[in-house]
Amino acid sequence: MDYRLLMAFATGTQLLFVFAFGACIGSLINVLVYRLPRGLGVVTPPSRCPACNTRLTWRENIPILGWIILKGRCRTCRVRISPEYPIVESIVALLFLAVFVLWYTVPTYRAMWLGFDWAVVRPEWAANGFARTWPMFVLLMALLSCLVAMTIVDARTFTIPLVLAWVPTIAAFVIHPLHALWLDLSDRSLSHLAAGWSWAIASPGPTGWLWVGVAVGGGAGVLVANALLAWGLIRRSFADYEAWESAERAKASPGTIRSGAEQGEACDTSETAGVSETSTPPKNGCLARGAVVAVGGTLLAAVAGGIIARVVGRPPIAGGLFGLILGPIIAGFIARPLTRSAADDSETEAAEDPTALWIAYPHARREVTRELLFLGPIVALALVGAAVGLRLSNSGALPTTVPLWLDALSGVLLGYLVGGGMIWATRVLGTLAFGKEAMGLGDVHLLAAVGACLGWIDAILTFFIAPFIAIYFAAILAAWTGSPRRAMPYGPYLAGAVLVVTLAKPAIEAGLTRVFGLAVPLDIP
Repeated sequence: MDYRLLMAFATGTQLLFVFAFGACIGSLINVLVYRLPRGLGVVTPPSRCPACNTRLTWRENIPILGWIILKGRCRTCRVRISPEYPIVESIVALLFLAVFVLWYTVPTYRAMWLGFDWAVVRPEWAANGFARTWPMFVLLMALLSCLVAMTIVDARTFTIPLVLAWVPTIAAFVIHPLHALWLDLSDRSLSHLAAGWSWAIASPGPTGWLWVGVAVGGGAGVLVANALLAWGLIRRSFADYEAWESAERAKASPGTIRSGAEQGEACDTSETAGVSETSTPPKNGCLARGAVVAVGGTLLAAVAGGIIARVVGRPPIAGGLFGLILGPIIAGFIARPLTRSAADDSETEAAEDPTALWIAYPHARREVTRELLFLGPIVALALVGAAVGLRLSNSGALPTTVPLWLDALSGVLLGYLVGGGMIWATRVLGTLAFGKEAMGLGDVHLLAAVGACLGWIDAILTFFIAPFIAIYFAAILAAWTGSPRRAMPYGPYLAGAVLVVTLAKPAIEAGLTRVFGLAVPLDIP
């Protein structure tokens, strides 16, 4: 048999496995986004139809195919099953597949397609091959999977289950230093890294004892602050919010104001997201027509953009991306008359804004001031760690070179502290300025997880890109409904910014190089 055919078969098998594994993770995400906001167990009870309580068989639980086999209905009571489930599973599977293809399958040099060299998208560390870098690939997939789950939950309930941020954070603290230690002990190394960097994420480097001290000190400060909180020496902020909300709800007429969680439950009342036969046909018809216009218009704009770009001598991928970005806004203006009843429904939901009480809470400034007591030990011990690290390194008490595992661990700590610190600073300053809770603590944990997994540079890039994504989606919402919402969950925009940073870092590096007028192109890990 031809060698090339064997290699193609092996590659195809790998891609099929990655796609199937991603679909399984997508199925898990469907379970998490339903159960976590409701306080249900992830493993028990087993999946079953909420309408007739029929337990699902293993065939019906197969990702994507299970929904197709059932034809979108429960086999017993024929209640509709939302297509959201196979859609989420397909999106996660395609995300896994796309990253694996770009990282490990695309040729190392000159992989031209649509006028673009796709080889440049690959991070430098992935050029070392899957055998040496699979732990970081697993970590990246864990982060992206949790970001998908956080996006769905936050969009529905305006809350982020903190466990979804803790999972990739803990994974980062385990995988990065152990991976570095494994490479050291096995006499291997990552020969391909960003120029001037010693690890796959931004880290102090071989001589960076000062920043090792900052990282270790700041990490110790996080432990101390949480211990003080657990012992009751520091009061948890917004501890009286639920009591205040209950009192305000009692004053209001029944059904006038609903919390974010209640709003989410009202939109999805079953684990299979079942829509009964009595669903309002006009609304469903309007939404279906709107979806067709949105998808069709966006694809048409992307194709048109690619053709125009080719005609004017630009890479087709650039025009296609521009059309892909502009398409949903144009489609919104065209489809608004077709989705009028759905828009009216969104106006009704706006009148029952799930964030109304959250915005009206009168003691936000007082509560974030208390959070400064939590942040105090972190800042103080980080400064102490910096002083100790600098003094010990100058005195010769420390090794000349920072061990690779400690360098990687310090990179994780710095990313965690910088990522969480930027959002927390925005939360405190914004709340003090406007008297309303500017950002939730879920967003703090989200960006802290991003920093732990991808490093402090990627966390900073995510922080500054997310507002532009928020503005973009606000423009889409305004095009489709005529008026943006008063408040929007910020977690989905942070997650979108992470995806941009992950897949478009070469463009970001080129842009920053031009903005700052650097003589040498910027190269960040």
